[in-house]
Amino acid sequence: MKILIAEDEKQIANSLKKNFADEGYSAVIVEDGEEAVDVISKNDFDVLLLDWRMPKLTGLEVCKRLRKIGYNKPIVLLTALSDVKNKVEALNHGADDYITKPFSFEEVLARINAVLRRYEKTSTYLEFDEYKLDLINHTLITSNSKIKLPEKEFELLKYFLENPGIILNKDRLCHDVWELPFTPSTNLVEVTIKNLRNKLEELTGKKYIKTIYGEGYLFIVD
Repeated sequence: MKILIAEDEKQIANSLKKNFADEGYSAVIVEDGEEAVDVISKNDFDVLLLDWRMPKLTGLEVCKRLRKIGYNKPIVLLTALSDVKNKVEALNHGADDYITKPFSFEEVLARINAVLRRYEKTSTYLEFDEYKLDLINHTLITSNSKIKLPEKEFELLKYFLENPGIILNKDRLCHDVWELPFTPSTNLVEVTIKNLRNKLEELTGKKYIKTIYGEGYLFIVD
C-alpha cells in the first residue's frame, strides 16, 4: 500500500512514515498543498492523509480540487479542529474520514483500513498500466482479450496489485494468499508465481513479477 502524507509538522509526518514502514507500507511526505497536488498528479496512491491547515493549499482545498476532477481514491483529513461543523464540512466536500489531533498511530491505521474496506466493496476492478483485473469474474482484461485465471493465480495477482513496490516473501504469501499458518516445504508458491508470470508475459509482453533473490517477489508497474 502506498500512502501520501501531506503534513507540514515534520515530527508528525516522520512519525507516521516510520510507523507505516513498520507495517510494510510505503509512504511519501510533502509539506504543503501545492506540492501535494503535483505529487498526486504524477503518482498512484492508495490513500491520502491531508493536514487541514498546511501551507499554500489547505487539506480541504486539495480534497475539493481532487474530487472536482473525479479523483476516486480515499482521502482522510488530519486536523486540530474538533468542531462538529468542521467534520461535516470535510465529509460534504469529499473527505472519507476525519482524524482529530492529537491521535495515536493505531487509530490512524484502523481508520485507513476501514476506509479501504469500504472502497474495496464498491470497486469491481484493479487496474495496472492499461490492464484490468475483474474482481467479480476473476478475469484479466487487456485491450483485445480477456482470460479467466485459476483461483490461486487470481488471488496472487490481486495481492500483488494491492501491494505494489513491496517485496513479498514466501512466508507472507503463504500466510496472506494461501491462508496457511506455516510455510510448506513444497514449491506451490514458486509454481503458481511461475505460471502467473508466464501468463502475464504472454498476454502483455511485459515482465511484471521480479524475483529478488534471497528476499522475495516484487510486482513492478510502469
